[in-house]
Amino acid sequence: MSNQSWNEDMLKRVLKSVFFKNSMGKAGRISRNAGSLLALLKNALNKTQELGVGGAFDSIREKVVTLGKLLKAYASGQYRDIELKNLIIMIASLVYFLSPIDLVPDFLPLLGYADDIALLTYVLRSVAEEVEKFELWEMNKDLN
Repeated sequence: MSNQSWNEDMLKRVLKSVFFKNSMGKAGRISRNAGSLLALLKNALNKTQELGVGGAFDSIREKVVTLGKLLKAYASGQYRDIELKNLIIMIASLVYFLSPIDLVPDFLPLLGYADDIALLTYVLRSVAEEVEKFELWEMNKDLN
């Protein structure tokens, strides 16, 4: 099985899992509470610092930081130009990432973060336009 088809298979399993469905449910509640959203971001960033360095860990950290900037601006009320469905899936991916018990438990050596990486990569691809729009806003906000 090629690496790409393995990743696609992993992603399909994650998206169908009870763990991701639970994350989506929590995301709806978190999206309506700035304090909960900021706490989620803090915990996700803390977890990325505990992971280690190199390869997959750097990839996870980069993806979480990208989502974190957008979600922090949303939580603070500075940035609201985002579709609700995209907001929910971003939050759900971080809820899933933080859960120690998910499709592939994080404590498993090497494989433990494969599902998290697959999900975060998918989410960032599917909300790429939202991220680009946010980055443009971020670059231009100081000009006004």
